[in-house]
This record gives sequence, structure tokens and C-alpha cells, in this order.
Amino acid sequence: MKSRHLSKFVWAFIIFCTWVGGFLGIYINGKVTGDYQYDLAIPIIVGTVLALIISLFFSHRRKKRNGKVPEIDERTVKIMQRYLMIVLYVVLFGSGTALIILYSMGVQFIETGMLIICLLALYMIIGLGAFVAKRL
Repeated sequence: MKSRHLSKFVWAFIIFCTWVGGFLGIYINGKVTGDYQYDLAIPIIVGTVLALIISLFFSHRRKKRNGKVPEIDERTVKIMQRYLMIVLYVVLFGSGTALIILYSMGVQFIETGMLIICLLALYMIIGLGAFVAKRL
């Protein structure tokens, strides 16, 4: 498959998954509250399309400015591999240690909302670290 067709397929898949996730959120929220707010579909669709346009604009601008210079090289790939391997073990052992400490303190149940917040914080820290590692 050519790179151009693959790129279009990837963008279509990302947009589809974003829309499915948004509508699934509307459905779950409506199932809990009993009120399905379909007017939230407009911001989901408009936000996704707007994000696509902004991303394509910056991609086109970078390509116009830098020409055919690749965005990453072998050194960047090696740094990212090393960073992600370290993060894998830190998150694995850190989460295990946190659970052992909580269990030893007598905590028997963990609220799902707190788990979501912890995972969100982990994703944000890992993403910021990957961004910094890519820029090194």
C-alpha cells in the first residue's frame, strides 16, 4: 500500500475511533442518568474535524519549511526506545509497589474514579516524557 493511501486510512481510522468513543460516552452517560444528550454529538464531530484541519495545517507547514528532511532519525528512535523501556519498568514496579503499600495499610477496595485519575496522570507524564525525549 502506498504511503499516501496508508496515511488517509490512518486518519480515517483515528477519526472513526474518536467518534465512536464520543458517542459511546454519550450512551454511557445517558444510560446512567436516563437522559441521552444527543446535542453533544455536534461538538464531538466539529472538534474532531477541527483537530484534523489544524494537524494537517501544521504538517503541511513543516513539510513546506523543511522539504524532504525526515522528522526523526536513528538517534531519536534509539532514545525513544530506551525511554519507553525505562518507563515500562518504572510504571510496572511503581504500580506494584503502590498496590502493596495500599494493601499493607489495610485498603481493600479502590474506587474506579481514582484509578482513572491515576491512569490519566500516568499517561500525561509518559506523554510529556516522550515529547521531551523526542526533542533531545
